[in-house]
Amino acid sequence: MEDPLKWMKVPASITERVGEAGALIDSTEGVIRIISHYDGDGITSAGILSRAIHRSDKRFHVTMMNVLTEDDIKELDGGFDLLIVSDMGSSQAEMISRRLIEIGARGIILDHHKTEGRERPYSISDGGGLIEVNPRFHGIDGTSGCSGSTLSFLLSLALDPGNVDLCIYSLAGSLADRQHVPEFSELNLGVRNLSIEMGYLRSVVGMPFSGRSIFEALRTSNDPFIRGISGDDEGSRDLLADLAIDPDKRLEELEKDEVKKLQSYVYSQLLKDGVSQYIVHELFRENLFSEKYGNLQDLAYSIDTCGRRGDMGKGLQVVWGSMEAYGTALEERFDQKKEIQVLLQRRLKDGINDMDHIQWLMMEEDKLAGTIAGLSHNYLFDHTKPVLALSKGDNGKMKVSSRGHRALCTDGLDLGEVMREAGKAHGGGGGGHDVAAGGSLLEEDLGSYLAHCDRMVGEQLRGKKMDA
Repeated sequence: MEDPLKWMKVPASITERVGEAGALIDSTEGVIRIISHYDGDGITSAGILSRAIHRSDKRFHVTMMNVLTEDDIKELDGGFDLLIVSDMGSSQAEMISRRLIEIGARGIILDHHKTEGRERPYSISDGGGLIEVNPRFHGIDGTSGCSGSTLSFLLSLALDPGNVDLCIYSLAGSLADRQHVPEFSELNLGVRNLSIEMGYLRSVVGMPFSGRSIFEALRTSNDPFIRGISGDDEGSRDLLADLAIDPDKRLEELEKDEVKKLQSYVYSQLLKDGVSQYIVHELFRENLFSEKYGNLQDLAYSIDTCGRRGDMGKGLQVVWGSMEAYGTALEERFDQKKEIQVLLQRRLKDGINDMDHIQWLMMEEDKLAGTIAGLSHNYLFDHTKPVLALSKGDNGKMKVSSRGHRALCTDGLDLGEVMREAGKAHGGGGGGHDVAAGGSLLEEDLGSYLAHCDRMVGEQLRGKKMDA
């Protein structure tokens, strides 16, 4: 095959940027420190980078964290020649660049999040301490068209086209970041096409179920969450009996007519339960399968589960190819799916707090707040209003995760802006994507914070509502 970057039709401006970053790695003789986000996209990003750097006979050290704070940047005190910040960093680029210059080191930022209004990336050639690669500077949507793991994969190819085998983990990171909904696009699509062309993955269109049997897939399904089926052993078995489907069959063993019957039931049941036609339509999409890992969703969300449970090292082992680590991570993924179902059933019972333009709920802890907010929005409550999930933090503060739907974003919703502005006005902060974002606030300001968010969302949507 020709140069993979050319084959994927990566824009020349991005190819040039990752080429410069690759040259920076090649010229580094000392330790390369990698700092990455702790979620599925961040872990796969760090895994791709560390494997590519190891193959280049370079030394590295990996750290993964939830948030890269001002104090974290100030505490960078050397011990490395090159710093790579992955799946974060653009919002702190100035501070990182300044600190690297102070300690005599160089850096690379690989980020797909918003750039805080800047029109130019940081560059060593402009006197900065780092090279910044962010698709938003090149006209590519970082919310849906390029994940952190995709950027890491492109950089790995700039180092050596032989790193093409890491494409599986690139797409796993994009899946974990939900950039496959409704379908892969832009740079992610290029990686998807390359993976299939090279034989690393195969494509099957259908429902996004995963499990070791069709019974387990239905019983543990959260996305979609099907009332009377998800989390219900008897309901799942009764449905399969009614459809004359062997509950012990593996997903890939289902006959075409069995798949058709099952999809027809799920489609009609979700619409009957009031789920948006947009969301239901998106469920019938491409599923990617790997000979090594099976359904790529299992790989993606197993790695993400490692991060959510604070075991990023195990997630990193999975990206390095350990099947023992993957087996354990997969079991933990199914355990977490059950935990999510308990929370969703409780949420159905307790309901949600409804305001003019937003809905909000309280959670005892924050590790699954974003997941519960997203699933509550899609399957349980009013899909025309975003959901905010709040939990108690430290030092008198609260944490918030917000989720919406891309159809709302088309009408003007930008939760990243809402989290940033409302958080800043109420003793905290925030940011993220238009469809999914997070933030913090002073607990004593909860009422005024929610009113601020409600007002902003109303102004953004200007009375537009997603059709039922």
